[in-house]
Amino acid sequence: MEMNLKVRHRILAVLTVLILCSRCLATHGQTRTEAWELPDSPASHYAPMTPHERWDDYVHDNFAQPGAFFRTFFSALGDQTGNVPAKWGEGADKFPIHFGSELARFTIGGSIKSATAAALQEDTRYHACACRNPVRRTFHAMSRTVLTYDRNGKTTVDIAGLAGLYSGPMIMTAWYPNNYTALGYGVRQGNIAAAINTGIDLIREFGPDLKRTFTHR
Repeated sequence: MEMNLKVRHRILAVLTVLILCSRCLATHGQTRTEAWELPDSPASHYAPMTPHERWDDYVHDNFAQPGAFFRTFFSALGDQTGNVPAKWGEGADKFPIHFGSELARFTIGGSIKSATAAALQEDTRYHACACRNPVRRTFHAMSRTVLTYDRNGKTTVDIAGLAGLYSGPMIMTAWYPNNYTALGYGVRQGNIAAAINTGIDLIREFGPDLKRTFTHR
């Protein structure tokens, strides 16, 4: 009973922090300027996401694509080899526990991202830059971790994306030992996830070009 109460208090604290941060970001996003616009913003020919597209994007990013499995597998493998958390013990028989923990983390984060994006009418898709300049394309891809488009195709702070990146590892500390805190371990893991997400967006931006290059060869 005491353990369940502690877990509930942790989750409530995490959600409170996320709500407060989201309100601050939303207020800040209302004062955006043209300098925030991503290169070649699709505002002139933009079509907002439909509910069906949101569902498909949620399922694809979190369950259907191979990357979702490998993301969970290698995160669990990292916890296993790093003996994190140490109290769970070592050994191959502990890997299913780590895998289940990471699966819950990414499912929670992905669900919060999708639900928040739907509520705020933010775009969860990746739109490749229409420009050809490699520097602008790189900036476009890297900025996609913190910026997205609203329902009118205008650039805005990606509140949903950031909530998804940080909520998963922060809430995950609810079933971790007490020395793993939401604002300590959770935020650090969120920072790592943000960096990995930036790398994924760079692959999304330049991957098709590389594929065409190698295919023609």
